[in-house]
Amino acid sequence: MKFAEEFRIGGLQLKNRFIMAPVKTAYGTPKGEVTPRHLSYYANLSRGGVALIILEPVAVSQSGKEHPKQLAVHLPDSREQLAKIVDLLHNNGTLACLNINHAGRAANPKATGIPPEAPSAIPCPATGQTPEILQKQEIEGILESYRRAVRVAREAGFDAIEVQAGHGYLIQQFLSPRTNLREDEYGRDKTLFINKVFDIVRAERGDLAVLVRISGHEFVEKGFTPADNGVILKLAQDYGFDAIHCGFGNACDTPPWYYSHMALPEEKQKEVVAAIRKQTTLPLIVAGRMGDPDKLKQYEREDLADCVALGRPLVADPAFVTKLIAGTTEEITSCGYCLQGCLANVKNGSGIGCIANPEVDKQPVQATHQRSVAVIGGGPAGMAAATQLALMGHDVTLYEKGARLGGQFAMAWQAPHKGTMQRPLHSLISRTERHVAKIELNRAVNGDSLGSFDHYIVATGSRQHLPEIAGLNEQYSMTSLEFFEQAKAVKGPRILIIGAGMVGIEAAEILADQGYDVVITKRSDTIANDMEMITKKLMLKRLDEKENLLISPNTTLLAFHADRVEFTREGKHGEWEPFDTVIIASGMEAENSLFNQLQEQGKSVRAIGDADTPEDIFAATQKGYKAAVELV
Repeated sequence: MKFAEEFRIGGLQLKNRFIMAPVKTAYGTPKGEVTPRHLSYYANLSRGGVALIILEPVAVSQSGKEHPKQLAVHLPDSREQLAKIVDLLHNNGTLACLNINHAGRAANPKATGIPPEAPSAIPCPATGQTPEILQKQEIEGILESYRRAVRVAREAGFDAIEVQAGHGYLIQQFLSPRTNLREDEYGRDKTLFINKVFDIVRAERGDLAVLVRISGHEFVEKGFTPADNGVILKLAQDYGFDAIHCGFGNACDTPPWYYSHMALPEEKQKEVVAAIRKQTTLPLIVAGRMGDPDKLKQYEREDLADCVALGRPLVADPAFVTKLIAGTTEEITSCGYCLQGCLANVKNGSGIGCIANPEVDKQPVQATHQRSVAVIGGGPAGMAAATQLALMGHDVTLYEKGARLGGQFAMAWQAPHKGTMQRPLHSLISRTERHVAKIELNRAVNGDSLGSFDHYIVATGSRQHLPEIAGLNEQYSMTSLEFFEQAKAVKGPRILIIGAGMVGIEAAEILADQGYDVVITKRSDTIANDMEMITKKLMLKRLDEKENLLISPNTTLLAFHADRVEFTREGKHGEWEPFDTVIIASGMEAENSLFNQLQEQGKSVRAIGDADTPEDIFAATQKGYKAAVELV
């Protein structure tokens, strides 16, 4: 394949055309220093076959930080800090690139200690912050920060730098009439700021290759389109820079496009790339959900790009490139673009992870003593534990009472716009089947039927919590699990869903799309609180457009009668007409009876996943991995 061939960007000779995109990690210290987690993470990535790694976005100054644990380039020892990563990458045969950025109105006051600063006081919807207007002296200070950043990159040994000129960050904020309402020279000539940045980069670059990152389309009203990007593309060429790196969306107005969410249409992305391709003769790097081998072949056939940037696909599997080039694509751990393990954990500050790869920032572990281990339950937690135990050298038997592995995760992709979740599901199953020699399906076990093992790990999942509501037992009802497993037929036209967490909301969307009249209730005012934030916003927007769906928060169901359903909402009594089907989605309870039985028998046993505490898929695989590595 073309992308497996060598390629040249400026003075850099790439061993193939695969590049690691700049992915936020939140591994840094609050000051912005490199940590051991960084080194382990980049060690994994640099051993996986990618030619060039663009580090996570690095703030050129304190005022430009986007999250509290973002790496910085303005510290007194930034050169020495960043050189640790550069040396590691070079030792593993990978080139290193520094992405430099100032977030402008997207900056985070929790990280900067001051309000955001931008060309004009245009609020950032994603953060809810309205920036202060930059004064000329402050602009000059930021420009000097760019100068210092390029020098640090050169002195730390980087091979390239990438200037972030898109995605609604500071440079694009100056360029865009939407966000630059200034009346001074920076408003009259909206290219003045980017020209000054590019002047500095050209003067300070030395032997560094220079990449320019753009947002091919912002997908927001009056935002940048491929045509508007013409000014950046021409400037990059005129300044003698070396490549264009095309992504999508912007951080303030269209985060789903910026983070390439699974729900977005693929065809629009391809159209934008094709339009950018026609406007520049510089090498084009394309990013955004590029972890599908079939999609790569399509981009190759249509000559849409010279190089491919992989972000989260490499977080899911650092060896993606090696496996792809070797033709062993069935061994790739695939990204589902769900954002649950990556972006969600950057936002909450715990650091990037992956639902399908619990070893994102960890190194291989070997057992000091081989043990026989029974893992009971073949869901995500059980598969993660069994696989890791086998890789460590333990003698593992995995028991699953059903006919397939996957547990409740096997139903996740059935929700609207979640089809890509089949990929990490299949990857987890495939990885388990490759490494765990003894897998017994259709095997329900208890403490007496299990054989003798040194250790037992119980991953028996969870069961539906059944609320106590008068008359509920007389209704035609089913649990959310029965709904997604299609164990019972839905009767309509009127459907009541009890519980507006992720599962209830997803069931509601499916049924509303099928034409049923749906009411979904929640005792509190938090809707889909267990859902990744971007996924939640996209779903609630879709649900808000459905006339046949009512979400009723702060609602307590009192009783089901033959002719009505009684409830209170915010202290007021109300009634609905009867429903044809009631779906119970009011949370899950740990299924830990086997754990209790084994514990009573004095066995060495541990409960993981939902059998410990019902949580999400990320927590499940993390718990499974942790249970394994702690059994050394």
